Amino acid sequence: MSNDVNALDSRYAAEASPDITVEKIGSVYADALFGVIDNDLQKVKEILGEYAEFIKDVLDVYPDYERILASRLIPADEKISMIERTFKDVLHPVLFDFFRVVAKHERLDCIRAIYSEAQKNFDRLSNRIPVVITTAAPVTRDVVEKIKQGLAAKFQGELVVTCNVDPNQIGGLVVRVGDTIYDGSVATQLENMRRNIVKNYAPKQN
Repeated sequence: MSNDVNALDSRYAAEASPDITVEKIGSVYADALFGVIDNDLQKVKEILGEYAEFIKDVLDVYPDYERILASRLIPADEKISMIERTFKDVLHPVLFDFFRVVAKHERLDCIRAIYSEAQKNFDRLSNRIPVVITTAAPVTRDVVEKIKQGLAAKFQGELVVTCNVDPNQIGGLVVRVGDTIYDGSVATQLENMRRNIVKNYAPKQN
């Protein structure tokens, strides 16, 4: 285990107490990971790419393995041994050491949240703006480009667009830019109309 990881070990474990949210825990450990690699964007990109592959190729494919890692019934040292047997010669050394630290402090249940927060950190440092477009049915590339062009006039940075399809959405679209949601769905329009009717025409209380 690297000296840098060791140095950050107790500090970040202490901050990630059991009574805070998964997102906060993810943020704490994401900051720890960035600190280990000195916010080197190229190295961050490399390690996050490997982190994403670990989630896709291991956790998504073997959900039982993820449940074992997250279980509080299995001692931390057993989880560390599992990681060492399976990934010592596979993962980037920094990521390997980092997972051992997370395992030591029983935070492997937050492994996805850590990645999510680390990706947000990377986006901020590299001036990337995540955009998620959700529609009831697939949209054409031209529609996506028009939305992207409209947003480009309002936001400074590289817009990274992801498209999702939600059949339960009643038409229209929902665009999330960073932490801001621009909701143009029919469902939202109907709900806004209902609220206006209730507000303007509901019987007045004496």
